[in-house]
Amino acid sequence: MGLFVAGVNPRRPVFPSASQHLADAAARRALLGAVSGHRSLSEGLLVAADGRLELYAVADEGCDAYDIAAGLFGAVAEGEVAGALYFAEGIDAASHLFAALCGLDEFARGPREGASLPGECDGLAAAGELSQPGGRGALGAPGLPDALAACWARALSEARKAATLGDALTRLAAAVSGLSSALSAADASASTAALAETAVELARRVFGHLERRCVLAAGAGDFSLALAGAFLGAGVERFQVLCDGDCEEAARVLGAPVADPQLLSALLVDADIVLAESAVEGASLDRRLMKGVVRLRRGRPMLLVDASADGSLIDHRVASLDGVFLYAVADLAAITRDAPWARLGTDDARERLFADAVRAFALQMG
Repeated sequence: MGLFVAGVNPRRPVFPSASQHLADAAARRALLGAVSGHRSLSEGLLVAADGRLELYAVADEGCDAYDIAAGLFGAVAEGEVAGALYFAEGIDAASHLFAALCGLDEFARGPREGASLPGECDGLAAAGELSQPGGRGALGAPGLPDALAACWARALSEARKAATLGDALTRLAAAVSGLSSALSAADASASTAALAETAVELARRVFGHLERRCVLAAGAGDFSLALAGAFLGAGVERFQVLCDGDCEEAARVLGAPVADPQLLSALLVDADIVLAESAVEGASLDRRLMKGVVRLRRGRPMLLVDASADGSLIDHRVASLDGVFLYAVADLAAITRDAPWARLGTDDARERLFADAVRAFALQMG
């Protein structure tokens, strides 16, 4: 028996009618009932929402799975379906799903970037627009990763209720779950890296260069340490660490001394860049304190980054002081959204996770 995927090309005229029909839960149950009753199919689930109509199923060896899928979709579409399907079998079917989840297919990337995938998925093209023998559309992957994750979860639930979920699709579902978790972790890491790059770029614009600058990490947590690490990588050599509790690891990574909170005012006068993530007892960054600091700095600018979750750690009124540039995490995110480095590391990580998922699932399939 073999795994396959067949989907209706959203660019073809038959798609709207099929999509509208299968938007109804009863219609999806009926199609899964047809899958369950088909003598050549042992498993099946239907992804049907948000510009995506796909059947993942397991067919008996020797049968024409493409024709079976065309027949099933043809029953719910107004028009010819056979020439409007994209199709893949075995590991290519799994690769199709993994690529869509990773956002590496041409539909997720957009028309100018096209489809460029490593390994088994080289040469993907718009379904039904590059032909395989017999007029069968080449594999495509419509839709966006986030929408697909929700559609996939519903498809699994409906397949369980219809008793069309067997060992093969259960293994595929487990692979999807593992890949989704890995993608979430990778995206969080990449997002932090992009925000850190934004902070470094802001510092360059404030100071012109980063030579001989000093960074104070106050209430150092994971995020502020990631920002500090970006400044370290950009050439900043002087760091101070200020926090409650155990700061030894942060100090070791940055090669910085752990400062006494009672020396906050002096530390701020010396610091050009302040990264504040959590409160430190006896160290409040309010307007009164900062007004005195600004006076003692004699016109030297300061970059303050409020790295706390709600952006409330540094008094917002500080931004009105001469030479003080204050940014919260939300500000960094807004700037990063349109920056050239917005996807810093994201695509490389997703391509690596995609390739790993394909290799691992291929081993499971034997």
